[in-house]
Amino acid sequence: MSTPFSVIIPTHNQAPALQQHLPVILKQDYDDFEVIVVDISSTDETKDVLENLELQHPNLRHTRTPQTARDISLERLALTLGIRSARHEWIVITHADCEPATDRWLQCLNAQIKESKELLIGVAKYDESRRTWFDRKVGFFRLWNTLANIRHINGGHAAMRADGCNMALRKTTFLESDGFGSNLNLLTGAEELLANRLSKPKNTAVVVDADALVVEDRLAEHRLWKQQRVFYMETRKHQKNTFLYRTKLNMRMLSFWLLFLLAIGTYPVLLYFYPEEEMATSIIAILVLLLFLIYNIIALHNLNRFAHAIGYEHGFHITGFLFTLMLPFWNISAWITHCLAPESEFNKKFV
Repeated sequence: MSTPFSVIIPTHNQAPALQQHLPVILKQDYDDFEVIVVDISSTDETKDVLENLELQHPNLRHTRTPQTARDISLERLALTLGIRSARHEWIVITHADCEPATDRWLQCLNAQIKESKELLIGVAKYDESRRTWFDRKVGFFRLWNTLANIRHINGGHAAMRADGCNMALRKTTFLESDGFGSNLNLLTGAEELLANRLSKPKNTAVVVDADALVVEDRLAEHRLWKQQRVFYMETRKHQKNTFLYRTKLNMRMLSFWLLFLLAIGTYPVLLYFYPEEEMATSIIAILVLLLFLIYNIIALHNLNRFAHAIGYEHGFHITGFLFTLMLPFWNISAWITHCLAPESEFNKKFV
């Protein structure tokens, strides 16, 4: 049985993206769905693009956020307007610069809907058509964090994060929980905080299927990626029940370095305490080094197997080792930048 869906897409000055990606969403092989685009005071050709597409697709409509809004993030206001105006119980959230990898996206979401479920966490990736070092790096970072969140959910816990390009929830759950609740003036992190607040161990399902993958336009420059990481440092301040998740995340992130230091430090330490047992010390050091290599090979194998399962075209092999090594430094850099930034940087209006 097909569950009717309302797909909500907030947008601001993204006419070219809507022109490219919206027809793909509207051509989903699904019986009953509507698409609502919420225009956040765009000044480009967004209105013209939407009106032309509405002539061709009766299940598409759009609305606009009021320009007088001052005390609420316009991202959150746009999503709230879209959800409140939705005709159906199940809401799917995505972005204007995204499109489903296949026409079975909504079918895959529908397959995960059960009476006990109120939140669906989907998977998204960046467009892989360009394979520069930067593109590989941001793709790895997104995949690594996605896998960490899915492992946490599958371990019987509530979701800590959600990708705003691909998630679904019940309209009644949103309304009964007072929408976005607090943090209304935060610039970003709307979907992540919403998922974190609504999710419970038994009401959340993960949609891991290559046909349910959503592809987002690749990031244009390193500055935007750093901005995303810095703003997440602010978002995570407002998340709840994060101790276990962040502990496991940090241990997994640091495991490469901990095992590496153990591997290179075993021989000199043992030799210092047992100088007469050089042969045995060498054997133990080699075994520890092999353990280090085996652990990281298995970890990268699991990451690449997951990437293949959800529809990534390319894996991470040698680059995977290098990026794993760099993970802690990327987060430390973002944390330092966040600490030095003024609070107003994270609370100003969206536009």
